[in-house]
Amino acid sequence: MNGRITAITPQKRNKKRYNVFIDEDYAFSVSERLAVSLPVGGYLEADEIERLKTEDQQEHALSRAMHYLKFRPRSRAEIRDFLEKKGFSGAIVADTLKKLEDFKYIDDAQFARAWIESRCRHRPRGEFALRHELFQKGVKESIIDRMLADFEEAGPAWRAVAPKLAQWKNLEPFDLKKKIYEHLRRRGFSFDTCEAVYQKALAQRE
Repeated sequence: MNGRITAITPQKRNKKRYNVFIDEDYAFSVSERLAVSLPVGGYLEADEIERLKTEDQQEHALSRAMHYLKFRPRSRAEIRDFLEKKGFSGAIVADTLKKLEDFKYIDDAQFARAWIESRCRHRPRGEFALRHELFQKGVKESIIDRMLADFEEAGPAWRAVAPKLAQWKNLEPFDLKKKIYEHLRRRGFSFDTCEAVYQKALAQRE
């Protein structure tokens, strides 16, 4: 397709996007930034139209990704999957991911570290659960290994159980042990950690 630009009009539902008409027929839409660079009456070759479409898609994909990152940190795989579901091509997705990495908006090592720290503060999890969660987020195993190399379960496990001890104060030791094990195992803590927390809970009673 090539021809002369006969009109550039704002879209009804999105005033920041503009429809471009070539030889009186709708041809494509672009962002406001690109629209202002196009003169009505100007002639566009086919390769120039394709360049504009690609640049518009790159701009749109980056904008969508930045908005997605607004709510919480994301892994590289999360952003890739998000953009693919929005219908962006592989080339556009790859371009967007590279830009985000260059801008330091995505870094899987930093993401994994922040995820672990957040879990420890607000929703304590054991190493097994943390590994599974990060793997589900698409973080590479080598990064997970590095981020969990010095992870200690004892502190998070105690924080997970401590609020429950008041309501379990009248339980017999066997029943208390069962409660603690069930509570911690559901959160991915090891048997050794469950036993250590149980012993600490018994000692606290005494």
